[in-house]
Amino acid sequence: MTENYGKLLEDGSLKFERLLPGPISRVWDWFASGEERARWLCGGGTAAKAGQTIKFDFLHSKLTPHDEAYPEAYEEMESGVSFDVEIMTCDSPSHLVWFWPSPDSSDVIVDVRLREDGDQVRLILIQRGEVTPDHLISTSAGWHVHLDIMAAKMNSDVPWPFWTAHEEKVLEYKKRFGL
Repeated sequence: MTENYGKLLEDGSLKFERLLPGPISRVWDWFASGEERARWLCGGGTAAKAGQTIKFDFLHSKLTPHDEAYPEAYEEMESGVSFDVEIMTCDSPSHLVWFWPSPDSSDVIVDVRLREDGDQVRLILIQRGEVTPDHLISTSAGWHVHLDIMAAKMNSDVPWPFWTAHEEKVLEYKKRFGL
């Protein structure tokens, strides 16, 4: 069984590992397809080939059925946030890598690897790039909750409210990472 908490690697990268219900093509679609990705992370374009630029459209209020206020630190995101990402690797159905802008202007690369593991799919997601300690905590909590939402929806469960879960995970990651 995998632990759901992200791990901070020696090089400063953040790693998540999850087991998700298969088949692998279904999990791939939840990452590559803008329509499926909108259910748990962000909408926007569909990743189809390396070198492509697509839009990511984040609107956290649409991720769960719960009506909740945005925390003060994230109020500017309430009406949505959009930005372009560059698809660096797109090897369906097992490897997707994208570059996206970071609030502190560092290069952030998200590397998603999928492989069949019995009737499930093992997800390994690594985010690389230099970030501030505050951004590391927010990013860790964000990925954790987004992946929880995806897993819940893939299992036909109702996910927890995004911001409530995010704030709980922020506190937990501060403890885990000693920040």
